[in-house]
Amino acid sequence: MSWDAYVTNLTANGALEYAAIIGLDGNIWASNFGVAVLPSYQTDVPDEKNPDATVKVAYDEKAAFIYALSHNGNSGNPAGVRFNNQKYYSVQFDNDSKTWYLKKNKGGACIAWSNTAAVFASFSQTINAENGAPQNASDCNKRVIDMAKYLADSGY
Repeated sequence: MSWDAYVTNLTANGALEYAAIIGLDGNIWASNFGVAVLPSYQTDVPDEKNPDATVKVAYDEKAAFIYALSHNGNSGNPAGVRFNNQKYYSVQFDNDSKTWYLKKNKGGACIAWSNTAAVFASFSQTINAENGAPQNASDCNKRVIDMAKYLADSGY
């Protein structure tokens, strides 16, 4: 099975918005993002000196991802945690169970990892799955954790 098939399995039935298998070195093995690498770009963050203004900061999703996995979900960047240029807030990071739960505007994400790869998936409450119900955290978390466990059990 190709790595793309794992992403297709995660997003089956429209249950998830985005999904990726990412090596712990930050390299994308497969995703439905439409990109082959976690990108770098400029993004706006609130100006600490003037709360009504923003400033541009450089953001490297790959570097922030690698850093965050080893720093309890803290990206080390004022732009916070971003995947596919979407901002997420860390809800819970558990290094023991190798899970990380994230929230975004009208949705969220889950990341779970094995010894060599991380499984990322996001959901949007504004998108309905094929069963007509909105995408949700429960389905996202279960699919991601089950996939990460499968990869770990398979030697990844």
